[in-house]
Amino acid sequence: MSTARPRPLFVALVAPALLVAGSAGCGKRACFHWTELEGACPSSDEARVFFENPGCVSSIESIDSEADFDGELCCYDVTTIDIGDEECTTVQGPMSGGAGGGRPPIPK
Repeated sequence: MSTARPRPLFVALVAPALLVAGSAGCGKRACFHWTELEGACPSSDEARVFFENPGCVSSIESIDSEADFDGELCCYDVTTIDIGDEECTTVQGPMSGGAGGGRPPIPK
């Protein structure tokens, strides 16, 4: 069992930018930073959490390969879906004190 853990802030800020078009065929690749000290790249099943961000819809529908490691990135072949402009939503939780919840999301 692997002890791979996503780095949430890194994933939220950088991982979406690491979805790149592959050089072979029409495939796409998604990558995240990894070091040799962390061991082998996570399996394709374990890797999904590295491409997720709570409150956001992922454009990655499936991870279709095991990782390729280039010394600093773990990269996977992926199938993506069009999520339009609605990548993230406002997550509202219970508010302490006062009546009603927080402010409503700002319309785009």
